[in-house]
Amino acid sequence: MFQKARDTAYLESTSLLILIIRWKKPLIITVMIAALASALFSGPWFITPKFKSSVVFFPSSTNSISKALLEETGSEKQDILAYGEEEQAEQMLQILNSDEIRETIIQKYNLIEHYKINKDDSYPMSKLYEEFKSNITFSRTEFLSVRIEVLDTDPQMAADIANDISSLLDSMKTKIQHERANEALKIIETSYFSKMSDLKSKEDSLQQLRLLGVIDYRSQSEMLSGAYTSASSVYENETAMLTVLEKYHDQSDSAIVNTKARIKGAQAKMKSLQTQLDKITQYGGISVALNSEIGYDREELSKMKGKYEKLQLDANQSLTHQFIVNKAVKSERKSYPVRWLIILVTSIGAFFIALFAIMTIQRYKEIKN
Repeated sequence: MFQKARDTAYLESTSLLILIIRWKKPLIITVMIAALASALFSGPWFITPKFKSSVVFFPSSTNSISKALLEETGSEKQDILAYGEEEQAEQMLQILNSDEIRETIIQKYNLIEHYKINKDDSYPMSKLYEEFKSNITFSRTEFLSVRIEVLDTDPQMAADIANDISSLLDSMKTKIQHERANEALKIIETSYFSKMSDLKSKEDSLQQLRLLGVIDYRSQSEMLSGAYTSASSVYENETAMLTVLEKYHDQSDSAIVNTKARIKGAQAKMKSLQTQLDKITQYGGISVALNSEIGYDREELSKMKGKYEKLQLDANQSLTHQFIVNKAVKSERKSYPVRWLIILVTSIGAFFIALFAIMTIQRYKEIKN
């Protein structure tokens, strides 16, 4: 059975070869006509040649300048000299396909006229966008770089458009980041200055308490309590002493007079100390609370100040977001159409079509006979 199948295949291939040899002249003529026609119709008289220019770049891995420059424990991804990975390349491609970049290029180079699109036609913008998409492409290479390719009938315009898209990409990403950083800056700025105002109010209140004599609640309380206890002890001792002296001495006696003076002095001191203790008791709790809150607020304000300064840097400064490998230059040779490929494909196609037609005719004759 296998031998029979091989014999059949051999006979069919032999018959095909015989058929080709028998009809070689028509086949050669057909191929030549197809080659000449494709050479003619792929020429500049029918297909306008286009020139290709491209920009190749690696995206950077850095998004935040403050993290890359100010943080000592930054990760490798925040290194300003590090190339971006797949994620950054995909982000770049997404921005490149944005409407803003497309519309900017269309307006700058007046592409609707350059592509010879009639504004009065049906759906002129759709035609313009399709032409834009077919002539301007963005892709990721196998090495995670990004390529911008531009085809145009004007070689200089192709190079200019590719370079301008690269610049627009950088400025657009910077714009997006600055907008977000400015929003965050406004939030932290409001909180920062509100915290500063609150801290100033608490410090002013604390200053008023200090003017009232409440400086350090704990140390003052201990000191005044000790002094009051000492004065009270003197008062009690001198009062007891006066009672004894009055039994044995006259009121005019110097010992009694001196003792009464010491009692009055102790009473005055106790009264003064009591006044101060009353102030400490009244305002001491407030003073302790304010001191605690002020310490916490100063610590928070210091952290907020660091964030505020970093956001100021991110909102006002910028770094390039790409490492340019190749800038676009004016091409000296056309890139489209590839005439030899068109001629080759057309010739091969014409050969097989002619061969199929011949085989069909032969088969029809055999069936008819």
